[in-house]
Amino acid sequence: MRTRSVALVLVLAGVFGSSAVAFARSTKARAAVAPACGASSLRLDKIGEDDYTSHRGWIFALRNVGSRTCQMKGYPAVRLLDANARVMPTKVVHFGGPAHPVVLAPWRRAFFATVYAVSGPCSAAVFSYGMGITPPRAGSRLVWYAGRFDLCGPGPAVVSISAVASTRQY
Repeated sequence: MRTRSVALVLVLAGVFGSSAVAFARSTKARAAVAPACGASSLRLDKIGEDDYTSHRGWIFALRNVGSRTCQMKGYPAVRLLDANARVMPTKVVHFGGPAHPVVLAPWRRAFFATVYAVSGPCSAAVFSYGMGITPPRAGSRLVWYAGRFDLCGPGPAVVSISAVASTRQY
């Protein structure tokens, strides 16, 4: 009886272990063959906010609104925009560790966060009206309009941004 129990455990471990390896390989294989997500097939949504002492954090999602699976890996580029949607001087800092491939089937989302200082000690304020977000490896930007908001200055204001992730981490 004990020999059969040990054999059953070994068989189940082999099945589940090989399934996990196959899943990991299939995800890497899908990332290798899926084209990069272009800005024209993505929608940018602000899905949350995380404010804390002297800082504001915005959580965004990039949704694949195209009809084909695509992939991305890396950090979005971010630029602050003035009242006329012109790019303002922006210093970008990355946080959150290394980037991993994210495979997006149609209507699936990938997530990233931005963080910036909003209060003292600041010698001046910088006012922005939105952000231009360029997804990793995309050639054009998506615009998120916020209305007027302030950041610590003087310019260029510093915006920290995370890598795109397949699950919401913030």
